[in-house]
Amino acid sequence: MDLQLTKLELIEMLLNTKREAVLKKVRAILEAEQDDFSLTEEQYKIIDKRRENYLNGEGKSLTWEQVKQNALKAIS
Repeated sequence: MDLQLTKLELIEMLLNTKREAVLKKVRAILEAEQDDFSLTEEQYKIIDKRRENYLNGEGKSLTWEQVKQNALKAIS
């Protein structure tokens, strides 16, 4: 399944629909999906510590190209 193609097809269907009920259902589904994601207090602390280290020059960072290369190596 091509995710980008599916998204484009759905966008086209949304643009062509004249039924408000359909749009309301799609909105409810997408909003419910966003509500499913939340971090614990401990996860926020980890993120804050990593950000602090990064801002102080202590954290390691990678370029987007390095991230992509590492991801490709991991799945090989």
